[in-house]
Amino acid sequence: MSNYTVPVRLEGFVFRVPVSIVNKEDAYYYLVKEPRCDNQCTNLKAKIIDSMRQRNQSLQDAINEVLSNVGDKQVVEAVLYHIMRDLRGYGPITVPLFDPGIEEVELNNWSHPITVVHRDLPGIRLITNIRFNSEVEAKDFIMSMSKRGLPRSVSLLKPYIETILPEGHRFTGTIGEITIGPTFSIRKFPPKPMALEELVSREMLSPSAAAYLWLMAEFRGFIMISGPMSSGKTTLLGAIVSKLPMYAKIITIEDTPEIRIPHPHWVRMFTRDGDDDKSRIEMFDLIKLAVRYRPDYIIVGEVRGEEVHAMLQASALGHGMLTTFHASTPEELMVRLTSPPLNVNTGNLQLISTVVFTTIRNGKRLVTDIVEPTMNNGNLEFKSILTSTGEVDIGKSQRLKILSKTYGINAIDEIKKREKLLINHTDTEYEVEEIATE
Repeated sequence: MSNYTVPVRLEGFVFRVPVSIVNKEDAYYYLVKEPRCDNQCTNLKAKIIDSMRQRNQSLQDAINEVLSNVGDKQVVEAVLYHIMRDLRGYGPITVPLFDPGIEEVELNNWSHPITVVHRDLPGIRLITNIRFNSEVEAKDFIMSMSKRGLPRSVSLLKPYIETILPEGHRFTGTIGEITIGPTFSIRKFPPKPMALEELVSREMLSPSAAAYLWLMAEFRGFIMISGPMSSGKTTLLGAIVSKLPMYAKIITIEDTPEIRIPHPHWVRMFTRDGDDDKSRIEMFDLIKLAVRYRPDYIIVGEVRGEEVHAMLQASALGHGMLTTFHASTPEELMVRLTSPPLNVNTGNLQLISTVVFTTIRNGKRLVTDIVEPTMNNGNLEFKSILTSTGEVDIGKSQRLKILSKTYGINAIDEIKKREKLLINHTDTEYEVEEIATE
């Protein structure tokens, strides 16, 4: 189906590892072609490790000494790759973790191959040719990952771990007891958000829909992105946020670090678990704290509880607000928001400017609808502003009319200007922002 190479960069070494994605018998496979490590390669690796341990040598010195008399170039390359992969990389899963197209890496059973999710095939798990040789090896790997992330521990007393790896990826794993054998799931996050232009080019949403969301966010609306798991909610959130003015002050509030935005005036806040109310810090507390920072925008990774009330109050005070939510339709959204534990008063939902619904359809992430909550004769309605082709029907949008009246702008012209930028430019958000300013 596709073939490419993944550059694996480890302490000055760059290894370009071939990868193939194959569709065979209704299953997808992610096949990594690493240099073969035969008995000679294995023995040389062991000598390098012994030199480091017994003679207290650095890795580079041990490599130079052990490999200086090896004449076979292929053997040297194989040893270099595998020693760097195992000591400085992530062992057998190094390649998928370095592959920018991979979004998730999973182990569900140590005796089965590791599976991955590729961004070009969302919602589909690809079977790899990567596997652990034993249950002990899989457990040791998870224990080693717990030491590489934020200070968290895993043991028989607490046989699970949730941590953040140095690259910002979220690692969740178990070593048994609560699962049948060791398991893990790694959610990868790109070093910078995907540009809104790229989501348009991938046809996740139309240029006019992207321009509408850009405008609504810039003028401090309350945007909620809702949909099932892995439907691109956080990706779309990051793309919208990357279009916010560079002079704006932005605060993000999350359980675990997922959102990354290229802004100089950015404050990150995180919740904290605790055994009691005094030690626990929740999103509700952080939103109240964030308001005192006088931010232009507050971004909450995902709303799940009473923090929604603080968000609505902050929005009413004039702070721009963006968040994600788990609901696939306006009806489901309404039920979840007005039921425990959220218990939002129906009338307060009109403080939300717009709700974007995302999904996965035929292996593609899509924006399926954009609705505006409005009150009509005392009843809340979610009015869709998307046409059947995914374009924004500007005439249906009450929010754009309010923007035009409040800020003295021509919302139609602003939408068209942004739409033109999104279509004609594929540069980074910094360069697009400069074009818009000029």
